[in-house]
Amino acid sequence: MSRSKTKRFKLKLQHKRLLLKASRVKVEEYFVSFPRRYRSKKWLHKSNDYRHLCTYRYEGDVQATPSVVNHGDLIAYISASAPTHIIDGWSYLGRAVDATLRGDAYSAIHLGYYAELRAAMGLLASEGIGIFQSAHPIVDNHNTTHPFRGGGTHKVIWPILKYWATLRRASDLLDDLVMPSSIPLSKWLTITKSRIPVRAIAQSWLASWGVDLAVVDDDHDCRNLASYRPSEFRRPKRLDVYDQANFVEELWQLFEPSAARRFPNLERLLLRSARRKETQNAPAISDVQGLGLTVNDSSDWVAFLQRDDDPIPLRLAEEWVPVEDPTCHLRIISRAALLLFIASAAARRLLSNAAYTSDDIRFWWSRHGEDRALWNIGSVPNDPQDLWADIAQAINDSAAWRGNHSSNGTSLREWRQSQSGALLDFGGFELVGIWALMP
Repeated sequence: MSRSKTKRFKLKLQHKRLLLKASRVKVEEYFVSFPRRYRSKKWLHKSNDYRHLCTYRYEGDVQATPSVVNHGDLIAYISASAPTHIIDGWSYLGRAVDATLRGDAYSAIHLGYYAELRAAMGLLASEGIGIFQSAHPIVDNHNTTHPFRGGGTHKVIWPILKYWATLRRASDLLDDLVMPSSIPLSKWLTITKSRIPVRAIAQSWLASWGVDLAVVDDDHDCRNLASYRPSEFRRPKRLDVYDQANFVEELWQLFEPSAARRFPNLERLLLRSARRKETQNAPAISDVQGLGLTVNDSSDWVAFLQRDDDPIPLRLAEEWVPVEDPTCHLRIISRAALLLFIASAAARRLLSNAAYTSDDIRFWWSRHGEDRALWNIGSVPNDPQDLWADIAQAINDSAAWRGNHSSNGTSLREWRQSQSGALLDFGGFELVGIWALMP
């Protein structure tokens, strides 16, 4: 296949020095200092200079002589964009799942890519790195911003994310975000005698989950084929309806929420995946007890860590395939979901550290749930996590249907006709976004 290669942007020393200035502290300070009387109304003041047409306004302000950048407003915009990019990312993911359940693989690729892109933008914004159009502002510890230049959004996003993933601050952040049984990932790896460090895990995960951003940086055709070229010329082999439905069922199961740890199933699976990169040896029950767990809990953990029954999305996320592959869209959706998980946890940490509550951001999630058809107008749930019961029922109904029907000749339409409840719920990944961001 002939592909038009683009010149990949590579970070130079001055770029890396600039990125090292990026301050998560100043992003967090924005949320800490945001007046409580406004927290329950908005993410960002309406009077902010960069609220609308931010990339064009910032580019003009940077080019002015002398520069007229409003650093305070720009820092506020970048900070508020961390959770709001992620909100949009979950919506893109939901539409990608909708497209999957309509048999529209190319639309799913397009939407899944943008879910991944927004996850990366939200994650970097939480670290004080704004991804704009051609000038990308970096927030420093002195309440000043610096323009990063090197290319447009799609060209710089991967080199920046890849470099950030190598930094100690990235591994420290992931160690705080992935905590099975509320125990840091690093402690799990140490106590179970896994020699691979968290820093290597952070690099591996982010490189894997952001691989589609890397491919687009290297080869525009990979995205253009799905986004701008007629799909009929490259239509992939049709996937079995069983495979598609099973994938979506297992994707949702990764995000079963809980009050203590938001997505404990996923955290457990990520720990097992991390250990598997270095060792297949099972830890001793006595070792796991060293984490402060009971004998029974330690025994359960040892049994779990020895299993190799990873859910379909985790398996698919590990390998990149061309757009012509019938599983390409499922793999991109899987990677986008995992990157959104990390980005959401990073943004939620900002809000929690600033003493935000779920009521503080109720202005957003109550309206968002109505707008995205997660609940009826005037029927806002007291706790959105209660809606997991509806998702669980949809999963069970879909799985039961698959168990009662032959795969030979079964069409996607037949599944859709019989699973109206699942169709209503399965595309609603905005709900996961709400669960993921609520402090």
